[in-house]
Amino acid sequence: MDFKDLKKSFQQWLYNHRLVIAILSLYTVVAISLMSPLASSNIIFSVNDIPSHVGYIAQARTAILEGQFPLRVAPLEDNGWRYPGFQFYSQLPYYIGGWFYKLVTPTNPYEAYKLVILLALILGSFYIYRLSFKLTQSRIASILAGITYMSAPYFLNNIHARGAFTEAIAQGILPIALYYVIQSYVTGKKRYLILSAISWFCLAVTHIITFVYGSLFIALLALIVIIQTRKTEFSFSRLIPPLQGYGLAWLLAAYFLGPVALMSSHLAVGKQVEISNPFGTRSYTPLANLLSPTSLPAQPSENGLAATYGFHPAVGWILLAAWGIVMYYYYFSPSLPSALQKTRPYMIGLLWVFGVSLFLTWSPINIWNLLPRPLWVTQFTFRLLTHVMWAGALLTAYATVLIFRRRLDRRHLILGILIIVFASRPWLPAPRGTLTVHQLIEEPLFRYSGALDYLYRAPINTLYGKAELPLLNPEWTPGYDSWNVFIGRPLLLDEALRYPIWEEGENPVLFIDAEVPLENIADTATLDVYLDGQGIGSFPLVARELTGEVPFPPLRDSNNDFGLKFVVNGGTRDGRPLAIRVNTLSFEGMLPKHTLIPVTETEDNCQQQGVSTVCEITVTQEANIVQLPVLYYPQMLKVWVNNERFKKIFPVHYRDYNLTGLDLEPGNYTIKTTFHGLAWANWISGLAWLGLISMMILPNFNRFKNH
Repeated sequence: MDFKDLKKSFQQWLYNHRLVIAILSLYTVVAISLMSPLASSNIIFSVNDIPSHVGYIAQARTAILEGQFPLRVAPLEDNGWRYPGFQFYSQLPYYIGGWFYKLVTPTNPYEAYKLVILLALILGSFYIYRLSFKLTQSRIASILAGITYMSAPYFLNNIHARGAFTEAIAQGILPIALYYVIQSYVTGKKRYLILSAISWFCLAVTHIITFVYGSLFIALLALIVIIQTRKTEFSFSRLIPPLQGYGLAWLLAAYFLGPVALMSSHLAVGKQVEISNPFGTRSYTPLANLLSPTSLPAQPSENGLAATYGFHPAVGWILLAAWGIVMYYYYFSPSLPSALQKTRPYMIGLLWVFGVSLFLTWSPINIWNLLPRPLWVTQFTFRLLTHVMWAGALLTAYATVLIFRRRLDRRHLILGILIIVFASRPWLPAPRGTLTVHQLIEEPLFRYSGALDYLYRAPINTLYGKAELPLLNPEWTPGYDSWNVFIGRPLLLDEALRYPIWEEGENPVLFIDAEVPLENIADTATLDVYLDGQGIGSFPLVARELTGEVPFPPLRDSNNDFGLKFVVNGGTRDGRPLAIRVNTLSFEGMLPKHTLIPVTETEDNCQQQGVSTVCEITVTQEANIVQLPVLYYPQMLKVWVNNERFKKIFPVHYRDYNLTGLDLEPGNYTIKTTFHGLAWANWISGLAWLGLISMMILPNFNRFKNH
């Protein structure tokens, strides 16, 4: 084929797809306009979690350069100790963003971040359009439905006010999954089954909450459709393709969903979810604000701003009007237009999805205690507005057809676009921020958002010599009040913490090295040390540097653990507890089998080689336990010692982290550690992907062979 033929073919392709190109171009223009608060390329809109997600993308590129596939650990986070934020939180948005940052915007991760959001807005709206056209057969109504979806207040809230990057990307993927579920149900074709499985997989590895509740609300839609068609069109065989696609998606994503399902209760965020009844978050979504025609905070404040700047959850009057119009025509109109008769069951199902999800968002009564505890994973009732969005956008197409019937033309399209876009204006907050892209590139860390959520915090079963003692309660959950104590400012807190008892033959001595803010001491003060309520040591706070040791007395044989507490006696100038910053808090005097070569020594002898951490360690008679600069996760690490697999690893605390420990005989060792995930889940996903690829290739191979 010469150049002229190629040019002619391309022109023919453009002509054949001119309508799709025009619609995608329109959606691109509208999407860019809705992203106007993120217009700057140099100053990051620094509200809430946006800088954290840009940091995620920066670290994703580093992970890609290491050779990670799929993404599992953030290379720089938590002291570079291989924090598996991608494994437990989200993968696909950061993987795409990392490649954009590497190939498209190599000097600006913020631009890559915005490109991923732009892609989600366009794709989500386009698939709402495709599904709307399938349901209503009205192109103009369907185009308006797509613009309604991308302009929904909660979509804009996630992008701008909350900086909920992965949830916003999931909102772009969910319509794709819905479209292919319906296509596989209606047609039963294998290609739709495959596309359904891939779209569900993408949703699962993007945002687990949207995946869980998307599954439930699409199941609700399916249930209503089945009830409505049970005597006419329904047969159980039609359910097989969409169920096969959904089941295949679970297998494809097993490497991600397996650890999430089985290990979340042991992670910091899992403890938080277990005690976070979503009913307690309904203060964000009073009914008046959900129905508000403009963007307003849920509660009054001195400056008229919400606690999270610009975060004002609402349904939006376009979606509310669509629901009301369809309800009216369905119950009070003598007949529906012929174009809508065939898809009437879907219209009824969408009315139910909209109503149920809105009711749960408002949540006037505490029904959450009646629901299974795993559903508390949603954490905030406003997250259910996602399902108000897609149901309401599809109902917008129905409502437009019901009002204008066959009289829709380009004038209605132009006017409709203007009305929808202007109605979304109140949810575009004025941008705020001082963080520059250059500053973020220099230190692309997550900080509060996500830096601690996925830490495995096993209880301490053994007291190790030279191990930095934990300073927070084992049941601590991530929160704004103490996360910096965990990350940046380890502080002695006035709280009794319990530790396991030492063995016979050990004579523990507590060593402390800390910094004292003398300027905040009102008169005189002392730091008193208590063992099970009995004072065993006291330090006068007379110098900025506090260094000392406290020998521990013998304990009764019946003791299984002991309580350790630090109390400051003396007043402060500001009336707040004295913030004594800890440099070292550890025991010595333990047996060699319980004494560490601490991470502060081992990490100097370790380097990153691709996805593996490789350490050259010498173990002596004085200390047999090697503390590696690698976060501990049971069954998810592969360790080789002198090129042989080593499986007897265990957690060893470093302050409030759990690092990987090995018990080794004296000698010289080369230790290689790789975060690998759950092996059995990886195998399931690998085999599922091989099966899916075979389903896609073999028919074409057979046709090529026969040809």
